[in-house]
Amino acid sequence: MALTPPRPAAALFGTFDVANYGDLLFPHVAARLLGLGPGELRCYSPRGGAPGWADCWPASAVSAFADDPAPVLCLIGGGNIIHASPTPLPDYAGAFARSDFTYASLWLGASILAAQAGTRLAWNAPGVPFPVEGGWARRLRDLAVPAADHVALRDEASRVFLGAPAGPVEVVPDTALTLSAVWPPATLLDSAQAAFDSRGIAQPARWIAVHLNDRYIGGDLRVACMAVNRIAARLQAVPVLLAIGPCHGDDALARQALSFIDRPALLVDQPQGLREIAGLIAHAEAYIGSSLHGLITALSYRRPGIAVARTRMVKFLGFLEPLGEAARLQESWEDAAALSTDLLRPLSPDACARLDQAAARIEAHGATLRRLLAAVSPPAVVAARVALLRAVSAEPAAFPAWSQLRQAVSGAPRPPETAEDQAAILALALRGPADEALRARIAAARARWPQHLRLALLEAEWLQRAGQVAAARQRLVALCEQHAGNPWPAVRLVRLLAAESEAEAARALHRQRLAGAVLPVAVQQELAALLRDPG
Repeated sequence: MALTPPRPAAALFGTFDVANYGDLLFPHVAARLLGLGPGELRCYSPRGGAPGWADCWPASAVSAFADDPAPVLCLIGGGNIIHASPTPLPDYAGAFARSDFTYASLWLGASILAAQAGTRLAWNAPGVPFPVEGGWARRLRDLAVPAADHVALRDEASRVFLGAPAGPVEVVPDTALTLSAVWPPATLLDSAQAAFDSRGIAQPARWIAVHLNDRYIGGDLRVACMAVNRIAARLQAVPVLLAIGPCHGDDALARQALSFIDRPALLVDQPQGLREIAGLIAHAEAYIGSSLHGLITALSYRRPGIAVARTRMVKFLGFLEPLGEAARLQESWEDAAALSTDLLRPLSPDACARLDQAAARIEAHGATLRRLLAAVSPPAVVAARVALLRAVSAEPAAFPAWSQLRQAVSGAPRPPETAEDQAAILALALRGPADEALRARIAAARARWPQHLRLALLEAEWLQRAGQVAAARQRLVALCEQHAGNPWPAVRLVRLLAAESEAEAARALHRQRLAGAVLPVAVQQELAALLRDPG
């Protein structure tokens, strides 16, 4: 007889399947607040799977929830996840038939799943980045929020942006501020030491943790790095370039930045895990960067820090203003460098006291969550769940998206996809890292549709981007012969040859295969530019 899996105490919904440091902290923080171990907390994310870092909580796909033993309590967040807008993140390409379901699945979908399972539901201080968009999402929000036993958001702007019906919405600081209680500083010393040792650099006496993000460098990486150089010189510290969010391209940017740093530096473009990043921040002289959770980590360990981001990104001031630390947000790296003498001094006793008060509010929130593990939902909340389920199960629903979302998060079979559908999804994913997980997805599609040309071309593109240029070239040569009447294999091969500085071979191939080909004007202009003789 098969054993029934143990019933988890809680299920946590968030983006725990992408390589982004801040989001990956929340399962650890939630488990401590709830007093739960790994077997008692189960995590759910849009796609599911592991991001490839150590110290990460395993995550299943949201659509797997209905097949798992029902938990006692469902938790939404943290993270900036309360919206229903399409996501450009390549990691989530094709996770759902509709891109606007990706993040909606984590709160609207989670609300439906909790109601279907008859479990209690709480919002664990997530963020709302902008007013909820989409008529279907706003109306469903009005049904989902009353169906929760407890609603907490991480800042006042999130409460305003949620725009929910009248009801108690608590504002609780971002729960990652209690990270130092999850991993006390002494427990991270070895992780910080190993970060230097594994990269062949002796651990310096002083270092600063630096995070660069392409959205906040003002279009000039060199200028941002000059500011880093000034701060490092002022603090007499070694810069540590941290790729906190590789899913956003931070790893490639950190590698580019290294060439502009004028002193010995540590490049952590491929972090080993969460503890490595946390340790390098916790034991740094200071943190300077564009990651909110990089700054929150620094302040949790009572290290000074500066966030470099636009003030219209409300999550930064939403966290800093209640602490009396709004000055720690600067809009440019040059401004950060100019103010670094004052802002990167050791934290004052008053600042530490305010951080202690914020942490106490998070602990009180944790106590509320622990009570929900044994509480009974009030009749009004139970009635709201019934109304929510009735609305999303109605035929026809008030909005087709309601029943579609319910089916998507419940694991209902999706309509059969075509090779073109899969090729479009994989082309979007190729805008991100050319990693082994993506190669496996391309290989699976190729096995399913072995004659599909666009999938074959995407496979060649992956090989080229992964540095396997000879294999990519061989594949494209074969495709040129197999699809002699189609110009696109030759277009791709011309691009590859030009990129490899084989201009004459590229010109010869163009004359042979593409001279009379019918191609979009933009492609013709691109090839003409590539093949132009500089002499």
